[in-house]
Amino acid sequence: MSYPEYLGEPAELPGRAERARPRSIREYRHAEWLAVTAVCLGAVMSQIDNGVITVAYPTLVEKLHRPLSEVVWIGLAPFVVMVATLLLFGRRADTLGRKRVYVDGFIIFLVGAVAATLSAHHFVILLIARSVSALGIAMVQANSVALITASVKEHQRTTALGIQAASQAIGLAIGPFVGGLLIGHIPWRFIFLISAPIAFAALVASVLFLPRTRVVAPKAPLDVLGSIVLATAAAGILGGMTLAAKIGWDGPTLGFIAIGISATMALFPVERRAKAPIFLPRLFRMIEVRFSIALLVLTYISFFGLLVTVPFFVKKDFGASIVHASEATMAIPIGLALMAPLSGRIRRRLSSGLVQQISMATIALSLVGISVAPNGKIVAGLLVLIGLAIGAANTTNNSLVMEGVHLEDRGLASGTLNLARAAGSAIGMALATSAMVILDHNHATSNRIAIATLIVPAVIAFLVAIRSARRP
Repeated sequence: MSYPEYLGEPAELPGRAERARPRSIREYRHAEWLAVTAVCLGAVMSQIDNGVITVAYPTLVEKLHRPLSEVVWIGLAPFVVMVATLLLFGRRADTLGRKRVYVDGFIIFLVGAVAATLSAHHFVILLIARSVSALGIAMVQANSVALITASVKEHQRTTALGIQAASQAIGLAIGPFVGGLLIGHIPWRFIFLISAPIAFAALVASVLFLPRTRVVAPKAPLDVLGSIVLATAAAGILGGMTLAAKIGWDGPTLGFIAIGISATMALFPVERRAKAPIFLPRLFRMIEVRFSIALLVLTYISFFGLLVTVPFFVKKDFGASIVHASEATMAIPIGLALMAPLSGRIRRRLSSGLVQQISMATIALSLVGISVAPNGKIVAGLLVLIGLAIGAANTTNNSLVMEGVHLEDRGLASGTLNLARAAGSAIGMALATSAMVILDHNHATSNRIAIATLIVPAVIAFLVAIRSARRP
């Protein structure tokens, strides 16, 4: 029996069918790793886009003549869209076919990227175009973990997920570096097209390399109300945090945050009544899933908070150029990439709980070191250490979640994992931005204090990891 046949026959899908792989690829004895390659290209594309924007904030503030508290929404608006739609696309992938939704995501992303480049001088239109690109990224990310889980055999899963994590890290590393190099040599609006060639390559690879969907859930109506509640929760909390940077913690700010928290609390009861919920409360009945999702959110708060603060910090405190600031931002993704090949071996030798505890403690202690570091070399070394810790924790969390869900729920579980990352990323960006603006990011000491605020979620993550390991 050749490799793909053990998965069974392709499912009967509603509407447009998925395109089959060429026979030569289908019968290739390492066909599963070609499928992983297609997913990794999507991960690189998504993270390059994120990385370019984070290092471009100083330039965007200057070119758009707007304060950082507004410009940061070029990065935050896509995260709000992804939070609102990741689970929706995860559910649609379970019913319409994962390959189909994944491939369509690249097309939508490319449309949004071109529109953002053409409309870069019009702030509102730029935000809309970035949101369109985010729809495409959400379609890609909602399926990534599920596609790998379905494409490789069980004993290869941790290694494959580690390779995907390395691809995300490579994308995050390339984005700031290439963005920093090109901002000074090309018209700044073309930064929104940097990841377009990879998106096109990923589109072709996905059509050729990904197997058709084998198992689908019954077709069900869209859970529009659930998506609206998620969008309200994200917009309320993030809007309140960035508004605090402009007017302080007054009535409107607290009102936005109250709306966001209320929407978050309403999510579970709303989804229990939905006919086809995009957010399955039953996923959280498993203790491993609850703790893993919490750790992902907390880890990415610190991760993306650093991606926002480090360029300002290195530039102001050590007098670095935008290129050198982008090189400092690369340090975390480099650590992630270094850890990815080792994550499977580490998980086989150490318990999941121990890996999580060591990782969270490393992140917290490294953040303390960065906040008092006397030079850029120490900062870079500690950022690499944080990347190593995040890489080990991510692979462990992903595996714990995906191994504990039913086959027909893997698309939704994959979307939930990426939702946790998107939520943590957005909160980290908003938290860091608010701290820098309130403290005045033009002063280096203020940037150190902003970095120090990220120690709080890291310490909470460490306490969660300890509690997870002690569960009965």
